[in-house]
Amino acid sequence: MPAARHKPLLLLLALLVLGGCSFVDKTNTIEEISPVVLLYLDEGNDGSVKLSTIIPPLKKEKKSVITTSSNTLIEGRYLRNLKYYRETKGGQIRMIFFYEAMANRGLTSLLDTLLRDPEISSRVFLSVVRGDMIGYLNRQMQSGQEEIDLYLYKMFAHYEKQGQLTTSNVHEFLARVYNPYADPVLPYYAVANNELRYSGTALFRGDKMVGTVSLPDDVFFQMLHEKRGVQKTVPLPAADVVLGSIKTERRIGFTDSFRNVHIDVMLKGRVEEVPAGQKTDSSRELQEFERMLERRIQEKLKKVIDRTQSLSVDPFGLGMHTVGWKERPFTREQWNKRWPVMDVTIHVSLKLEHTGMLDSHADRR
Repeated sequence: MPAARHKPLLLLLALLVLGGCSFVDKTNTIEEISPVVLLYLDEGNDGSVKLSTIIPPLKKEKKSVITTSSNTLIEGRYLRNLKYYRETKGGQIRMIFFYEAMANRGLTSLLDTLLRDPEISSRVFLSVVRGDMIGYLNRQMQSGQEEIDLYLYKMFAHYEKQGQLTTSNVHEFLARVYNPYADPVLPYYAVANNELRYSGTALFRGDKMVGTVSLPDDVFFQMLHEKRGVQKTVPLPAADVVLGSIKTERRIGFTDSFRNVHIDVMLKGRVEEVPAGQKTDSSRELQEFERMLERRIQEKLKKVIDRTQSLSVDPFGLGMHTVGWKERPFTREQWNKRWPVMDVTIHVSLKLEHTGMLDSHADRR
């Protein structure tokens, strides 16, 4: 009978199924992979790349920082998978921290390698950090903050929405690297006293970090960097004044010869703290108070401008305002030479609201 000849084959297939054998590749099942949320890149003593991440980021197991050292990122990822019993995947990477020395050397080749992985999004947050980042991560996990990577991602996402601190992702960074009239910036963090603190803005010439804007000056950098924004707190220590909820607007114009750029900064907000004895209970006193604060803010803004010109970087994209519908007066090289020596005129106008003493005086009248 023909059917009898097929019985051994059917029996073998049945045994394979019942025995749990399968020809399906299981390497991508949930149980076998570990998505990476955070990457930290540092330089090795021999010029190698040290790649660190937290594993496992999403499973209820004891977490730790795993580090590999290799000549390339691809090799580092391979070595990482040899150290861990699950295969790590990059599809969930949300942020990348670069040690300061690595940012000084240049980031384009590293980012290009990462973006060759189709799983990695160009919206990954980027940041520069100094200090013992690995020690910070380990101490956070030992103290019970095991989801430190997810916490940091939520912090970055919050800052991006608020717009008060510098944030940048891979797409924004590379867009400015190849923009002939604007230089990239990244947030600058420091590890100190077991805290990861926002410490200002890292300034780049091309893809190489060349300096920073310190934290005390960073709020004024944001006024120049963003066309419109809101700063919750603007401290002016020299005047013993703290401004709050300041709405900012920036306007840029050039002279016909492009030898001078005019930057108008319009501010509107309120006073959170004033020095003892300061009187603002009349219109004249309030106006004098506002003019004094305008001068203080203008000095701060000029300091930031001087800093960027001394480093030959244009993080504000002022060069883009020279481009007209039919003409581009400067090449990238020409603008790089013109910006550091350009005359910059800054005008600040400040309008204070709800000063308290003035409002009560007006009510009595």
